[in-house]
Amino acid sequence: MDTSQLPGRGIKPLLSLRKHYRISLIISLLVMLVGLPVAWIKGQSVYSTESVFQVSPNYMKTLSSDKEVEFQSNSQYREFVNHLSNTVRRYDVIQRALKKLREANVNVQPKGMTERKYIERLQKLVTVRAIPDTYMVRIGFEGQEKESLDDIVNAITHSFLETTKNEQIFGSVERLEVLQGNATRLEQEITQLESQRVGLSELLGLTTFGENVVNPYDTMLAQAREQYASAARDRAQADATLQAFLAQRETPTSVGRSIMEMRLQDTGLQALRSEVVKRSEELGRVATGLEDKHPAKKPALDEYLAINKRLQTKEAEFETVAYGNLKSRLLASQQQTQKVEVEIRDGLKKIEGQAADYARNFQKAMRITDDIRKREQEHKEVRDRLNYLQNESAAIGFVRLVAIALPAETPQGVGKTKLLLLVFLLAGALALVAPIALDLSDNRIHTVNDAEKLMGISAAGWQVMNTDLPSEMFAKEQTRRFASTLIRNRDRTAKNVFSFASIKTAGGVDKLILNTAAALQQLGFRVLVVDANSFTPSTLFKPDQPGLSNFLAGQANLDAVQHTLVYQGECLGAVGFGDQKFTGVQRLDLLQQAVAQWRQHHDYVLVALPPVLLSADAELLIGALGQVFMVLEAQSVSRGEVVRAKRLLEKLDPEAVGLFVNSIPMFEGGGYMQELLLETLTKHDFTRFMSLSNLRLQVALLHARWVQNRMGKTRA
Repeated sequence: MDTSQLPGRGIKPLLSLRKHYRISLIISLLVMLVGLPVAWIKGQSVYSTESVFQVSPNYMKTLSSDKEVEFQSNSQYREFVNHLSNTVRRYDVIQRALKKLREANVNVQPKGMTERKYIERLQKLVTVRAIPDTYMVRIGFEGQEKESLDDIVNAITHSFLETTKNEQIFGSVERLEVLQGNATRLEQEITQLESQRVGLSELLGLTTFGENVVNPYDTMLAQAREQYASAARDRAQADATLQAFLAQRETPTSVGRSIMEMRLQDTGLQALRSEVVKRSEELGRVATGLEDKHPAKKPALDEYLAINKRLQTKEAEFETVAYGNLKSRLLASQQQTQKVEVEIRDGLKKIEGQAADYARNFQKAMRITDDIRKREQEHKEVRDRLNYLQNESAAIGFVRLVAIALPAETPQGVGKTKLLLLVFLLAGALALVAPIALDLSDNRIHTVNDAEKLMGISAAGWQVMNTDLPSEMFAKEQTRRFASTLIRNRDRTAKNVFSFASIKTAGGVDKLILNTAAALQQLGFRVLVVDANSFTPSTLFKPDQPGLSNFLAGQANLDAVQHTLVYQGECLGAVGFGDQKFTGVQRLDLLQQAVAQWRQHHDYVLVALPPVLLSADAELLIGALGQVFMVLEAQSVSRGEVVRAKRLLEKLDPEAVGLFVNSIPMFEGGGYMQELLLETLTKHDFTRFMSLSNLRLQVALLHARWVQNRMGKTRA
C-alpha cells in the first residue's frame, strides 16, 4: 500500500512544555516554596575553621611492629578512617575537650544550656571529612560568631588525639597488668622446678639432663641378665647330669671318665687282675692235666674260684666307692649352680629396681627440664610483649596532628542572592525537564514513525486529531488522501473489499470508515459500509434494524439488512451489526456469499472489524476477508500492544496488511505539522504567511486579548 505524507517523531522541549505546562508550573511552585526558605536560611554567611590530622596506613612504631595493629587490606584502612571520623564526635571526646577549655578559662558553652545539650549540639555541628586522594582528615566547625571557634576545634582535636593514642592498642593498661602477673607466676614456677631438679641431680649424680645422657644401669642390667642366663644354664646342666647319673649309674661323657674306665685304669685293681689272670692260667693248666678224681684238681678249681671271686669283690668295692664319690661331686655341683643362680637372680632384681628408680628419677628430671624450658620461653614471650606494650603504646601510632585550627577571620558562604538564583534556575530546569521526562517515559504511540517502526510497514494514511475548524479542514484533506490510496489499491489489485480493525476498543474505526466512504461517494463511487464489530457494535449504523448478525443467523435476507445512512450530506449504503450481539459472528460461508454479492453491486465495501486483541471474531473475519487495515490511535495504544497485534497478524498471515494512524495531535508531529496545516489552508508559503516568530505572535495575541478585554470593560 502507498504511503502519504508522514509526520516525523521527536521530543521537543517547547512542545512538551506546552503539553504539560500545568505540571511544569506545579513543579516550579513546589521548588520555589521549598527552596526559598532554605536559601534564606542557608544563604547566611558563617565563620569556619578547621584542623587537619593524618591517618597513616602503617603503624608508626617505636621498636617493632605487631600484626594486631596492621591493616591487611585497603577496605580495613577505610573502615579505620571512618571509625576515627566517628570518634571525633564521640560524647566523651567532646566532654573532655570542654573540660580542658574550662580549665583554660575559655567558656564557650551558651548560658541557659546544659552541658549535655551543648555536647549534643556540637556533635551535629562539628564536621569530619576525609580529604580526597590523601591520608588526611579535616575537623571543621562553623558558627555565626568567630570568637573561640579555633579553641573549640583545637580542644576537640587534642582530646581526640589523646583518646586515639590510648585506644589504638586496646586495653594496654589492663593487658600490662595481666602480663606482669603472668611473668611473676612464671618466675616462681621456674624457681620451684629448678629446686626439684637440683634434688634429683644430687640423687642421680648428674649435672646435665639431655636426650643423649646414657643410663649407667642399662649396662649393669644387661650384664646381670647375661650372667643369670648363664647360671640358669649351668644349673639346668647340673640337674640333668645328676639325673642321668642316678638313672644310668654311669657318668655322661661331658663329666669325664666313666666308672668302668676308672676301674680298669686303677693300678691296684690292674695289678690284682694281672695276678689273678696269671694264677688262673696256671691253675687252668694244672686242672686241665688232672683227672676229676685227682686230689689236686679240686683244690686248684677252688683256688681258681676264690681268686676270681676276690677280684670281683675288689672291683665291686671300687665301683661302689667311685659311684658314691661321683654322686657327691654331682650333688655338690648342683647345689653350687643353684646357689649361684639364686644369688645372681637376687642381684638382677636389685639392679632392676635400682635401674627403674634411676629411670623414673631421670625422666622426672627430664620433664622438669622441659617444663623449665617451656616456662622460660613463655616468660621470654611475656617479657617481649610487656616491652612492646610499654614502648609501642607510647609511640606515634596511626594518627598525628598535621595542622591546628587557626582563628576565623573572613566569613564564608554562598550568600542569599546566589542561593535564590540557584533556586530559580533549579525551578526552571525542573519545569523544563519534567515534561520532557514525561514524554520520554510515555510508552504510547504518538507519531506515524513510531507505528511504522513497530509494525515494520509504511503507513497507508494518517489523520490528525479534530479539535477545531483548521484541524477539521486539514482532516478532510487527509481523508481525501486516504481515499486516493484506496482507489490506487483497487486499480492495482482489483479488490474492492477493505476491512478495518483497531487494536483495542479506542481506535476511531467507525468515523474513519464513514469519512472515507463519504469522500469516495463524493468522487462518484458506490460505497457500502458494513459494521462487523461484534465486540462493540457502532450506534451510527441504525442498531434497531436487522443487520449482519441477523443475516448470518438466518433471520433476515441480504436485502433486508441493507439500509441507507446519511453522513456529511452523502447517502451511504450501510449494513449494521443487528441485534444478535451476544452470539458473535456465525456462518462464515454466508458471509463469503454476502461479500461476493456486495462486491458486484458496489465499488467499495468498507468493513469495520472487532479489536484484534480483544475479540476472536477479528481473527475469523480477517481470515475470511483476506486483507485488513490496522487502525492505531495515537496516544491511546502502547508499544507492547502494537507488537502483540503484529505477532497476531504474522500468525494469521492475511493477503495484505495496511497501516493507518489516527488522532495524531497537531503539535506532536515532529516539527512541520503546523507548517503543513497552515500552507494547506492558506495556500501560501509558511514563511510568507508567518511574518512574526511564534513567540512574538503569541505575545501579540495576548496583547490583543488584553486590549479587547479592556475595551469591553470600558464600554460596560
